[in-house]
Amino acid sequence: MKFKNAARFLAEWIEFHRIVGFGHFYLYNNNSNDDYLKALKPYLDDGLVTLYEWLQIPAFPAADEHCVANHKHEARWIAFLDDDEFPFPTAGESIPKVLRKYESFPALAVHWLMFGSAGHIHRPPGLVLENYLLRASAPSPIVKSIVNPRRIAGPANTHHWIYQNAHLASDENERPVQTSRSVPATVDVLRINHYWSKSREDREIKIARGPVDQWAIENPRSMDQWQEFDQGFNEVEDREILRFVPTVRRHLEMRRSYQVAP
Repeated sequence: MKFKNAARFLAEWIEFHRIVGFGHFYLYNNNSNDDYLKALKPYLDDGLVTLYEWLQIPAFPAADEHCVANHKHEARWIAFLDDDEFPFPTAGESIPKVLRKYESFPALAVHWLMFGSAGHIHRPPGLVLENYLLRASAPSPIVKSIVNPRRIAGPANTHHWIYQNAHLASDENERPVQTSRSVPATVDVLRINHYWSKSREDREIKIARGPVDQWAIENPRSMDQWQEFDQGFNEVEDREILRFVPTVRRHLEMRRSYQVAP
């Protein structure tokens, strides 16, 4: 995962992903100036995180290629995600269990569900998972990939890869996926809650920092774009992810106890 100035969200993101079955995290810090090392310290101490200080802008594709080249023999599957993306099974809790069905494919393409600001102007206290429960009514055609890193031939973009022998990724219905978009978009097996917006304050901070995948000096993102998108990302309430919250909270409390213990 590539991140920039995401210290406030890192522990929640890591704990959630551990609960749904992720075993290790390859993190690429792209010029953060917040307290990310403090947030990551217990996970670095436990060996759960491998951290790289990645100065290059844009971070893609070099950071992702570096991850594949250096860690492709350490993991059966690698999910290339951002700090605002939370994948989980629509039924059940184990992503590794779901992935057994897709062993013959080089990658599984998982669709976004786009979550909006839920009307928050300022950052609310508490977890992202609890604070943002409104989303677009339909899944996005955009996908993110969970890949077999040993079958990668090269990068295409931050959403999908080119695979060896011209093989294609599969969607959850075992249909071929050729690009970063796939229709029809379904989330009956796996889904990614994408908290693209969060509060208006969060969006202003994110625009000011610049994205880690910035291809030009001029930042193409704007608050006008945020308002336009956010209007369509607050259509229906979705509470599915809340089933993980008690365990996330318990794990976070255990981590805090660990940090203050003598």
